[in-house]
Amino acid sequence: MQRSVVLCASLLIPAMLSACTAFVVNRGGHTFIGNNEDAWSINAQVRFEQGRDGGYGGVYFGHYNGSPMRVMMDQVGMNEAGLIYDGLRISTHTTAPTPGLKQLHFDALMPLVMRHCATVQEARAFLQDYDAVLLPSSMIFLADKLGGYLIIENDTVIEGHDPWFAVGNWRMASCSDPSTIPIQRLQDGRQLLLGGEGSTLEEARDVLAKMAVCRRKMGEGTLFSTLFEPGSGKAHLYFYHDFNEAVSFDLKEELAKGDRTVEMASLFGPRPEYERLKSYITPFHQRWLFWTLFILAAIVGVVVGSCLLLALWWSFRFLRGRPHGSFSDLLLPIAMGMVMIILIGVMLLNEGVFYFGLGDVASWLAWMPVLLLLLVVGWTIRSKRSPGWNRLVGGTILLPFLVLLGYWGMLWP
Repeated sequence: MQRSVVLCASLLIPAMLSACTAFVVNRGGHTFIGNNEDAWSINAQVRFEQGRDGGYGGVYFGHYNGSPMRVMMDQVGMNEAGLIYDGLRISTHTTAPTPGLKQLHFDALMPLVMRHCATVQEARAFLQDYDAVLLPSSMIFLADKLGGYLIIENDTVIEGHDPWFAVGNWRMASCSDPSTIPIQRLQDGRQLLLGGEGSTLEEARDVLAKMAVCRRKMGEGTLFSTLFEPGSGKAHLYFYHDFNEAVSFDLKEELAKGDRTVEMASLFGPRPEYERLKSYITPFHQRWLFWTLFILAAIVGVVVGSCLLLALWWSFRFLRGRPHGSFSDLLLPIAMGMVMIILIGVMLLNEGVFYFGLGDVASWLAWMPVLLLLLVVGWTIRSKRSPGWNRLVGGTILLPFLVLLGYWGMLWP
């Protein structure tokens, strides 16, 4: 295996990034390539695209969540030549742009690679014209029907042709020994591959299953898994970490039917855990809730700003010897508003908090709802002189927000 840069010391990444896994195994002239896509999405799809203008057609598997900052994106795919790719999230590391190289985002770059390249060598040559600076938090993993693999990070290129190789959400430039990567299910799968597993479809499926995840909150984890046989152009799809049922595609036959997109869940039988995920209300599943919380934060921001301006005005009058109003009347609204803005900001930028809790981002954040609750109690007691205003604010802003925090299990660490 050749590396284009000197490997650095390992860097710790947050646990919430330890998700997707992929591997390639080549034994006895037969290649299997497996991918686990871990996400909380409720709209995964399978897309078939015929080749055009001399390019390769392919099958692609994608999804997106409800944030307006996200769009439907193919995460995994295989083309007619037997080239497979997967995109994996890794720890963030920024690099400077390279003069003279083109810049394209992952979702625009990979379709070009899949239409024009048949092997990892061709993909590497093709990608030399493009700057990887736009991959600060992502890894591109490619493998072909001969068992070759290629890893592209914004500061690293790794190409190899070992009997097997496996990756997870870990920056490979920061690891000289893959056996030390602290992702247990990746290591469990590596142990199977190291022991000689993966030479048959059943064994490769068992490796893939070992690398999948089903978490305790509501059975969420691996959204879908793909197992490719690039030599024969076959793709096997497993949905919501259930490896007892597979939907298999013969790429040549499927492409003959024309371009089309299929809802992934419709291809499989009932998945009670998946239905629980679909019914779980979060800003990333219900876009209206995302915008509601965003607008709420904006309104609270205006209120906090107004209170701060009023405090400055009262301070000015106090210095002029003409005191007006009590600063203590503003302290609680300002504090409550600041806490709400912080909480909403964290929730709209970190989907994992709805499953792992606020403490997964920072331990002190887990106590912010408790602080907000205490501030609300204190403000309610102090506002007895103006019960009408208290009911209006509490009924339209504070109470619904506290109810949502309770629904998400965030009121208490």
